Amino acid sequence: MKTHRNRFKRVATVTAVVVLLLLVAVYCYFSFSKYNASKDRIHADAELIIKVDTDRLYSTLAMDYFSNPSYYQNKSIESIESGLKIPAQIFVYTVKSKSDQTYFCTLPVADTVLLKSFIKEKLGITAVKNMGQYITGSSSNGRLSIAFNTHMFVAGYSLNGEKVENVIADLLNKRNLLPNNDQLLIKLKGLKAHLAYVFKDCYGTGDFKDGQLHLEGSFSSEHFDVKGKTFSHRTFDKDAIIKMWFNVTPSLNKSYAGFKVKSYDVYPDSLLRYCNGYFDIEMGKTVHQVDTIITYEYNDDFEKEEIVTPRNVTVPGINSVMASHAKGLIDYLSKSNIIVSGQVNKELFPLYRLYAKSNETTVMLSTDRNAVISASRENTPYFFYLGIDFEQLKEQAQFPLLEKYIKPLSRLVIKANPESSHKNHFEVDLDFKRKDINALGQLP
Repeated sequence: MKTHRNRFKRVATVTAVVVLLLLVAVYCYFSFSKYNASKDRIHADAELIIKVDTDRLYSTLAMDYFSNPSYYQNKSIESIESGLKIPAQIFVYTVKSKSDQTYFCTLPVADTVLLKSFIKEKLGITAVKNMGQYITGSSSNGRLSIAFNTHMFVAGYSLNGEKVENVIADLLNKRNLLPNNDQLLIKLKGLKAHLAYVFKDCYGTGDFKDGQLHLEGSFSSEHFDVKGKTFSHRTFDKDAIIKMWFNVTPSLNKSYAGFKVKSYDVYPDSLLRYCNGYFDIEMGKTVHQVDTIITYEYNDDFEKEEIVTPRNVTVPGINSVMASHAKGLIDYLSKSNIIVSGQVNKELFPLYRLYAKSNETTVMLSTDRNAVISASRENTPYFFYLGIDFEQLKEQAQFPLLEKYIKPLSRLVIKANPESSHKNHFEVDLDFKRKDINALGQLP
């Protein structure tokens, strides 16, 4: 009896040691893969760094698959052979020498033949150049630039078509790289979440939960002033599908470049001169407008005549209010031909008729000719808020192009409140229809 007991103890001890060694091996593997994921991947001038924890994402998706096998078996997933390895963590970042609209990412290469096919068929890069040690290419619009060798693939994406070749060359040649003991990178690695970012002294995280994507973090308010801890907003319609308010004062130390809309020049600096730090917009029930259809016919003298036919159309009920020096703002918009005969110029906004209304302190734009500017207000701790009820939005059926993307969604809420004199806190909750399925698995 004693012999059997001793043998059982030895087996149990050996089993425990083996399990422990396996756990240590797995832990070491994942730790090593996370270490390698950031090694020689980030430029030394990185400013905003976003981390995507692919190991954590895969684990979450795998657990959700075992919990809901029938859902995933009926879901078609297209496999993409890119020729790239997916590391434990992916980093996307901006650099100080480029604009904040330019992003970089580095990934390891698994198969150059597959990669060449991928950049041509999926990324739309048909013209490539052999630079000897590596191959480069760019998209026809100049926004996406890529380069790769047998070990590494680097992509630079710039919304304004900025030149990024120097940064890409640094990354491929392993020059000017961020060391692994950099404090910014250490802080980022310490954020345990599916998504995370760091920027100066600001940081944030994001996680895919059952039925919800939740994001939260901090951001700087260097470009605008947030005054106080309590704010107020206009009382919205109880049936509002979309409601948003922004209660801040733009910084007077920053200049905003003008831009062109069709043949019209818009100068934000001139517009902001009349604004008093509050803007909102809501969309509620649909309203009816009278539109016109213009056709042409030949008369008895074979002369071409314009035929104007009125028709009733249903449009979203949109109201937008801005606190302002109303008379000066209306005068400026009228002189700029942005407002014509009490309406926003149809060339600037051709979708619906937007009627302009004002009193001494407020300007309202509305799709409802009979809309009234309400003086009723409510207090709130948030200087920014956006709420969208996707279920009601789908029922209204006014935006058919969006239906494919919002089909699995239920609601979106974004809110921001002050944290300190120069830092603010934000939260984002994107709710999905299925509360029993992880949000990652419900993405369209």
